[in-house]
Amino acid sequence: MKSISLVLGTNRATLSGPKSKQYRIRQNAKAFARRLRCAGFGVQKWTKISNKHFAAVAQQMKEENIGDGRIAELFSAARTLCKTYGNGSISPTNAVFDVRRGGIANPNSKAVNPAFVLGAIDKLKNEAGYEYGPRCAAQIRLQYELGLRREESAKVDLISDWNKEGRSLLVRYGTKGGRPRTLYNLSDKQQEALELALPYVTQSDRPGIHNLMPSGMGDKWQGKLSYAAKISGFTKKDSGWTLHSNRHERFHRMYVDRTGFEPPNQYESVEAFQMAARDTAGGEWPRLDAKARDDIEVTAGHSAGRRDVSDAYLGCSY
Repeated sequence: MKSISLVLGTNRATLSGPKSKQYRIRQNAKAFARRLRCAGFGVQKWTKISNKHFAAVAQQMKEENIGDGRIAELFSAARTLCKTYGNGSISPTNAVFDVRRGGIANPNSKAVNPAFVLGAIDKLKNEAGYEYGPRCAAQIRLQYELGLRREESAKVDLISDWNKEGRSLLVRYGTKGGRPRTLYNLSDKQQEALELALPYVTQSDRPGIHNLMPSGMGDKWQGKLSYAAKISGFTKKDSGWTLHSNRHERFHRMYVDRTGFEPPNQYESVEAFQMAARDTAGGEWPRLDAKARDDIEVTAGHSAGRRDVSDAYLGCSY
């Protein structure tokens, strides 16, 4: 077969099953390919992918504090592409890469400290030595106030999708699995964050779509955003937090706002959490907990009832 890139190979692959499933596989396989490039591997064919490539992607994602469930999704898609092109050398289990889907529940809070993130934003806004500092600050503020993923914060279309008067935002670009969602009842701080991002709207390479990346830069922008995180101390090594920690803090705040009590990962044990929740809300605490989780799961871009998702951000309630 002619040498082609992993992404082109993903687009050309003949997959089976519903179109929606095929789309999800292709998107996740492309995400795997992008991470492999970021890890320094130049492999061009799915037939050349090996266990060492899977291990490198797993290590990279774990360093970014990404849960095992998400890593497993990328690995499932990558395995499918490998098998499609006749490559059966990949380990059939993720355990060899220290990835366990069942371990997604997070007993420890990974939410960023609000004072830290606001300080990092101020630092970048006034960073004279980095031309993209203010633009990165605006996007990090969107991640913090609205819970947007880093790619969503770069590709959000404020011109078309922000209803300022209606206080809602349609998030449809850069989403996980290509699933759009709408954020409703935006607070004053969320509206302000969107307003502060408006000066950085750029015409995309795709006609009619505006985003917050510099013109013509495309996905290379993610490297610029990573550099901004580095110089502001927003890394696991320097502070213990990553940009993804902004989503954790957003959903932490949502949970407290909706229930009146802290989530499980703020306590030493499930029993201690349940006791505190009962002291605050009495017998109503399970209902408040369930409703808050449903809201958070939808806001995060998933379906209500996806407790593996809310467990990753809040810890388990039972």
